[in-house]
Amino acid sequence: MALDFDAVKVGDELPERSNRLDRSQLVMYAGASGDFNPIHWNEEFARMVGLPGVISHGMFTMALVTRMLADWVGDVAPVRSVSVQFRKEVLPEETVVARGRVVEKDDASRTVTVELWAELTRDGEILKPIKNGRAVLTLP
Repeated sequence: MALDFDAVKVGDELPERSNRLDRSQLVMYAGASGDFNPIHWNEEFARMVGLPGVISHGMFTMALVTRMLADWVGDVAPVRSVSVQFRKEVLPEETVVARGRVVEKDDASRTVTVELWAELTRDGEILKPIKNGRAVLTLP
């Protein structure tokens, strides 16, 4: 069932979505996207270029955030645009938590603007691999 425009209010928090990243997800995403950059699968290469090890594809992290939107709305079709800033790498075995909040609602166009971000905890510190994200959705 699709989310009803009239039920949404500015300030509403979207239900968060968590995903513990593992290497098999990186392999599957690489195959689906065609992005076989060795920083996503070769530990030695990733360290050689200054990374802490193999890292997730930024677009995979963005996909996790976008999936949270689709879960909230009940379908991906209402999503008109998504933009994010990639701010921190995500390592295998870390849990990414996608979050969002309604920041604008336009009655004339029946659009809702959602602020998006993702969080993870590393060494006791909360990091945001995705910040300053925005999505625009058109709701029935």
